[in-house]
Amino acid sequence: MKIKAIIFLAIFSLTITPSYANISITCSLFPVYDFAREIAGDLAECKLLLKPGIEPHEYEPSPLDIKALNDSDVFIFTGSNMEHWAQRISATLKDTAIIDASDGIETYNGDPHIWLDLSRAQGMVQNIARGLCSADPEHSGIYMHNAEMYCSRLAELDAKFTALNHDNALVFGGEFSCGYFVRRYNFEYISAYEGENEPSIRRLAEVLKYIREHGTKYIFAEPFSISSITRSISEQTGADILTFDTAHIISNDNRTFIQIMDGNYSNIARALND
Repeated sequence: MKIKAIIFLAIFSLTITPSYANISITCSLFPVYDFAREIAGDLAECKLLLKPGIEPHEYEPSPLDIKALNDSDVFIFTGSNMEHWAQRISATLKDTAIIDASDGIETYNGDPHIWLDLSRAQGMVQNIARGLCSADPEHSGIYMHNAEMYCSRLAELDAKFTALNHDNALVFGGEFSCGYFVRRYNFEYISAYEGENEPSIRRLAEVLKYIREHGTKYIFAEPFSISSITRSISEQTGADILTFDTAHIISNDNRTFIQIMDGNYSNIARALND
């Protein structure tokens, strides 16, 4: 009887285990999604609006997406430079708290990829934490503590990038979204792409010449945009392709933002030191 009672109590305890999610959060892009789940932990259910593989620059929310936002307690987006639709949709959300993660963060030339500057990423984390505190003041102490701990990890990675040598320029063979990154860490670079335009013949010739003259061993491209142009540059020069993941298009959400940036660090360090 005693053994049966113990088994019964164990099963019963599993069936009444509470869900710790206190609020529901929908996030536009992966960086703010990962920041939110680090800050909220078990206190929130975090969902990613743009599924893996979707190009955010071309995205428009569907009726189902808008319903998901209306059903959420909190909607977090990167900023109007990235999600041009967010402010329009936000005006229709009646009971959903809105957090613009870029609020108060300086941007350059409308470039939305602010999270690639890890000092700005910390500002985004703090914006999200303050927004969650307003939406769920009962747990504000936890949100702020988690944000502080996470910012310290971002600061450590920021320092690692800052400490890399700058003897060689980085060559980007794919689409270039790394303006904040190279500016923050003071890297010289050359890119085949100029803005969002396809590379001109003149620009490609300049890149090929630079690689050959400097003996560049590696060129960078995003995992989702290793184009025929990037492969052609590699084939013509013998430079190997390394990935630099800007984290705004992901294959899955199993990796964290810090893991992605750690991978970038390893590839940048290899290109600079090999």
